[in-house]
Amino acid sequence: MPADTTPDISRAATAEAAAYRAARESAALFARPGSSLVEVTGSERLEYIHNLCTNKIVGLEPGHAVRAFLLVPTKGRVLADFIACETGEATWLECKGGSAATVLQLLGKYYFGQDVAFTDRGDGWRVLALVGPEAGRILTGVVREVPPAEERTHEETRLGDAAIHALKWSDAGPPGWHLWVPADAVDAARQALVEAGATPGTEEAWTLLQIESGVAAYGRELGDDVIPLEAPTEDAIDHAKGCYPGQEVIARLHVRGRPARHLMGLRIEGEEPLDAGTTLDAADKAGVAVVTASAVSPDLGAIALAYVHRDYCEPGTRLIVDGRSAEVAELPFLPPAGRE
Repeated sequence: MPADTTPDISRAATAEAAAYRAARESAALFARPGSSLVEVTGSERLEYIHNLCTNKIVGLEPGHAVRAFLLVPTKGRVLADFIACETGEATWLECKGGSAATVLQLLGKYYFGQDVAFTDRGDGWRVLALVGPEAGRILTGVVREVPPAEERTHEETRLGDAAIHALKWSDAGPPGWHLWVPADAVDAARQALVEAGATPGTEEAWTLLQIESGVAAYGRELGDDVIPLEAPTEDAIDHAKGCYPGQEVIARLHVRGRPARHLMGLRIEGEEPLDAGTTLDAADKAGVAVVTASAVSPDLGAIALAYVHRDYCEPGTRLIVDGRSAEVAELPFLPPAGRE
C-alpha cells in the first residue's frame, strides 16, 4: 500500500498560506536560489554594459539600481534578466532565474580589450528577499545601519558579523528588500530575520504573489521565446537610448505597438489552478492563450498568468479549457501594496 502523503501535503499548504499571508500583512523571508551575482569592474564598465542591454546604465549613480535585459540580436527575445547596482567602484549584476552564466558569456563575447572585467560571485553570495509591509521594521531591527528606504536604491550594511548588501526592490507585489548575504553567513541571517518576526517563505507563496501582482519572471514568462514588450516589462527598457543587440526589433515593435500576444491575467472557473503550458480556446479559434503560471488566491480564487493572442485580450473575454471557462483580466490583479 502506498504511503499516505496527506500530512506532507497539508504541511506544505499550511506553510504556503502562512508565508503568503505574512507577505501581505507583515513580512516573509524568501530564498531566491535562481538569483546570482556577477561583479563588473573597470573604468569603462558602465558604458560597456549600457551598450549591450535594454536600459540606460551610463550615468547610473552609486547607490542606485536599474533592471535590464540582454536580448537575442536578430529577434529581440530575452536571453537574460538582471538588476544593475552601482557602488562607485564596481557594478554588481543580480542575475535572475539562473541567467548568470548567460550574462557572463555575453559580457565576454563583446570584449575587445576595453577596461572592464567580469567576475562570477555566485559561489560566495546568496540572495534573499524580505517582503511585506513590516519588512522595513524587521530589517531595521537586525542590521547595524538603517536600510535604504527609496525604491531602487541599495547600500552595504551589517547583519551580525557579516557585511551584507540591502537593495530596496519590489518584485513580488508588496514592498521589500533583496539581501545579498555571504554564503557562510546565510543560515545565521535567516535565523536572525525569522527571530525578528519574518515568516519563512515558500516558492509556492512567491509565485502566487507574483501572479497576483502581474510580475513577469525570467524563466517563467520571460525567455528566448519572448519579446519583452509582450509582457509588462517597461521598467527594464529605455526607448530613448542608442543601439544595442536586439534594439531594432524593440524599436519597431514599440512604434507599431502591436505585439502578437500579451501577458494577461485569467480568472478561472472552479477551485483548481491550471497547469503551466495549458492552452485555452476562444469560441471561434483554438489555442489563443497559453498559461505560464497558475495558483489559487485566498481572495481571488483560481487565477493565472497567460500569454493571450492580441485579438482576445479585451478584459472580460471568455476562454475555455476542458469544459471550464476562464475570463481574461487586466494585470495586476492586486495593485502593489504599501510601497513607501
